[in-house]
Amino acid sequence: MGPLIAVRFNVTSHPGHNKKNVARVGHPAPTAALAGLLLLIAVCSAPAQQAAEPQLFSQSAKATLERNFPSPDLSYLLLDGSGKVLAERWATPPGLAQQAVSPGSLVKPFLAIAYGEQHGGRFPTVRCLGTESRCWLPRGHGNLVLEEAIAQSCNPYFLELAAGVDRKRAAQSLARYGLAGPPITATAESLAGLGSAWKETPLALARAYLQLVNEQQLPVQSRIVKGMLGSAERGTARAVNAALGRNAALAKTGTASCSHTPRGAADGFT
Repeated sequence: MGPLIAVRFNVTSHPGHNKKNVARVGHPAPTAALAGLLLLIAVCSAPAQQAAEPQLFSQSAKATLERNFPSPDLSYLLLDGSGKVLAERWATPPGLAQQAVSPGSLVKPFLAIAYGEQHGGRFPTVRCLGTESRCWLPRGHGNLVLEEAIAQSCNPYFLELAAGVDRKRAAQSLARYGLAGPPITATAESLAGLGSAWKETPLALARAYLQLVNEQQLPVQSRIVKGMLGSAERGTARAVNAALGRNAALAKTGTASCSHTPRGAADGFT
């Protein structure tokens, strides 16, 4: 597995914008109303340079990020496969990457893990009716299984999962990934990444995703990873494959209230 990159960026808001877009790697993100965090896990082998000369690789990677993403409105974290930070530029105040924010739907895979552990690895098929079932896609997604729900970041699917988990047991599952999780009294909406009750630091969340991918040999985790591949291929993060090529990365998207300065309409996460 290659390195993980987390980037906070601005994207242009326009008519029809569904708040599920991502910045194209290698292209400066335009300034605009929405801001976000880009989380990509490369599934190709790490460059030999990274293994042989980690400091040189770190410097080279940072220079590439600085060149491709010059805007001071954009911040990033670059982690290696062990979770070590290779390079970073995060918004002021210093250390914001270690301050908790609402990450939106980036928490959905970890809700799925908690649900799977409580239901013997079995997941429902859920029908998404769009706006009337609280989905971001007005027309709805129709019938979804777990993998496609991850790929499309479908709210009704994860609201269904959230309604079926014991909060205390879920907290134990999340803690194994280094996540604080929402309050024990959290609503189903909070468990599904809606609202602002569930907060995590970007660094903790990035490392949780690395752990998830490292566990992809397990049944539930393998289905989630397949959904993340689908997200980059045809789902809410499809701009990733458009920029990097087919099966180049795993991706997951999310949207939450803006948590940084300058203020935007929302934070978008991928």
